Amino acid sequence: METDRLREALERAGLTEYQSAVYLGLLDQGTAPVVDVAERAGVPTSQVYDVVRTLEDRGFVETVEGDRLHARADEPGDVLDELRSTGELLADAADEIEDRWERPDPSEHRVSVVKRRRTVVENARVAIEDAAVSVEFGGSAAQFAELRPALAAAAERGVVVHASVNGPISDTDVSAETLADSPITEVRHSHSPGSFLTVVDRRQGFLSPNVHADEEYGVQVGDDLLTFLFHWSFLTCGWVPAEQVHVAEPDETAYISIEEFVRHAAVCWSEGATVTVVVRGRDTDTGDPVQIRGELVDIRFGPDNGTVADPSYDELGGTVSIVLDTVEGDVEVGGWGAVTEDVEAEVVRVEGVSE
Repeated sequence: METDRLREALERAGLTEYQSAVYLGLLDQGTAPVVDVAERAGVPTSQVYDVVRTLEDRGFVETVEGDRLHARADEPGDVLDELRSTGELLADAADEIEDRWERPDPSEHRVSVVKRRRTVVENARVAIEDAAVSVEFGGSAAQFAELRPALAAAAERGVVVHASVNGPISDTDVSAETLADSPITEVRHSHSPGSFLTVVDRRQGFLSPNVHADEEYGVQVGDDLLTFLFHWSFLTCGWVPAEQVHVAEPDETAYISIEEFVRHAAVCWSEGATVTVVVRGRDTDTGDPVQIRGELVDIRFGPDNGTVADPSYDELGGTVSIVLDTVEGDVEVGGWGAVTEDVEAEVVRVEGVSE
């Protein structure tokens, strides 16, 4: 390496211009009077003593007292360690800068493809931190552990958080005991491995394969139509088949999907039970947020408003709505993307079921 490049490297490692010049001069000259080194290095004599003392404090040089102060380059072990750690730091910084530069804002892009799974998980974390209504998380135990603080904080804000952990969970914090005090709405576990799949507030979706992938990649979407596909995959492939591990409020059931609510409520309602629910959603005419409370009086399927007492998810894949008897009269509530109904449901909470 040329001297100029070596000096540049030392300065990047934190040495000043004068410190680099003196140190390189001592490497070339061996033990030498400090004033002579200063003259050859182009360092003012008035400053060279402070420069040498600073280099000595950092382990770059050692001084020898005599009629004149001499100095020599110290054994470079500490110097080499510092330079190598600096190199690793700069390399890590370069990787992080590249990662952040590649990280698109899902709210500004309908579809983004990124190279690293790390980018997708980090962007999901940022979105979860800003979640206002709902989060659906699917991923490995390690990914759950990484995002658990953000998921818990969202739940504490009143966000409904459904987390499905896929694959092995031995030696992890995914158990009823370790989650006993967690505010996360509900946690389930599936023994089958699965992709990282997270949906936030119905508007942002994050997907990256965890297994059976020749190379890393991730897909991020910022569109309520596309995220519905992510949601349906999460619901039918990740959430419904999984085993329940934890529920924050055992006396309260919260549904992010109206289809899942109907799947559970249709049987008891058709048998004459009174089901009282609170729906948080949006007025389909104005888009304004609304919250309504009422008794379930009808469940409608398809354009003919047919009735199914025990619907399967195949039957729930079409148009589904419910009718609530509220203080203001009957209100029809639809699911994701509702247009003709009065309200698009975002969260359905069951307040009570009575015979």
